[in-house]
Amino acid sequence: MGLTASLLSIFLGAFSFVCTVGAICTDCWQVNSKGSVVLSMRCRGLWGECVWDKFVKIWTCDVFSSYLNPHPGAIVIARASLITSAIAGGAAFICLLSGCPYFRCFQEATAKWRCLCLSTGCYLFAGFLSCIGVIRYCLYVFFQHQYEVSLSIPGFPSFEYGYSLWMAVAGGLAAIAAAVTSYYEGVLLKTFSMSPAKEVPAGDAAGTTWTYV
Repeated sequence: MGLTASLLSIFLGAFSFVCTVGAICTDCWQVNSKGSVVLSMRCRGLWGECVWDKFVKIWTCDVFSSYLNPHPGAIVIARASLITSAIAGGAAFICLLSGCPYFRCFQEATAKWRCLCLSTGCYLFAGFLSCIGVIRYCLYVFFQHQYEVSLSIPGFPSFEYGYSLWMAVAGGLAAIAAAVTSYYEGVLLKTFSMSPAKEVPAGDAAGTTWTYV
């Protein structure tokens, strides 16, 4: 059972880190199709916006000129949450490997248990940060879409959430699941390390009597 929990926590931790970094790098959080006749596709993210022309087969990207320019609060919150979550997830994965009983990073059970506790805290922090960033961005896109629909603009482009957003969702949920499994692994380690050892009776140690003549 301990080996299964260790392998599961390592897999979930690696999956969470890869998904969070992928959500930041791919940067396709919202996909829009312009008009009823789909001639191009717009992919909008946290760092810029790209348009795919289906006739020319070319991506045209417009990256924000400066990251210090004023942006909507949801974009800033999503950026900060995802970047901090990726850093916390990487630190949690290192602590998880250090606290794993099957890796010889630390020999003492107490040090491994502390690493697992630190990994649990970092994974919870990373998971909640990812969820906060994703929820805030989804609300921003939803209310912006509702406002633009209320304007009754002809040929208004429809939208759907992009794959980068779903990668961020998967990364946040995997981080929370990794926190649960690493906590369970720490409970198992503490239970085994604190189990009483069998004591040898004092009389058995001196069971042989030597007689000198």
